[in-house]
Amino acid sequence: MRKKRRRATLNPPGGNTNAMKVQTIPVIAIVFLACILAAGCTQPQPPAPAPTPTLALPITPLPVETPVPQTPACSLVPGPTQVVPDYESVSITVDRNTISEDPTITTTFNGGLGLGMVQTMTVTLTRSDCVTDVQSRVNPGIGTSVTQMGTTGTDRVKVDLVMTSGDQYTVIDGLYPFPGKI
Repeated sequence: MRKKRRRATLNPPGGNTNAMKVQTIPVIAIVFLACILAAGCTQPQPPAPAPTPTLALPITPLPVETPVPQTPACSLVPGPTQVVPDYESVSITVDRNTISEDPTITTTFNGGLGLGMVQTMTVTLTRSDCVTDVQSRVNPGIGTSVTQMGTTGTDRVKVDLVMTSGDQYTVIDGLYPFPGKI
């Protein structure tokens, strides 16, 4: 007779091996996730910087040289003027007020053959104190004037014309001293 041999197995007596496998997989997964979470939550914080000791000595700032911007000096030297062609010629006068409390300078457009050809008249006053005042008149007619505040010194007046043809002329560029200061 043959004896039956029993094989040695790891199965518990009367137990189901699949049930044990099913129970161990979630336990391993939960332990694994707990380890990951614990590792992420327990990273050390960087230490706060230690305050550096300071001495209570008075600090004297170094002298700083600030460059002074160079402003260009105003020019009271008259420049050249252009001669307007006869068919565009106009008359312009510059007058000074002789009262020292109100040293105004009035530039007046008097007309001429080019009366309808002047598109813009620009008057630039450069005062003896280097203040510049620029005023323009568009399509000036007879009697159109520009009044500017001058000084009791010698002031420079420059009159530029722009014609309807696009040509530009400097017709007046001169010094106008206050009366009595010559």
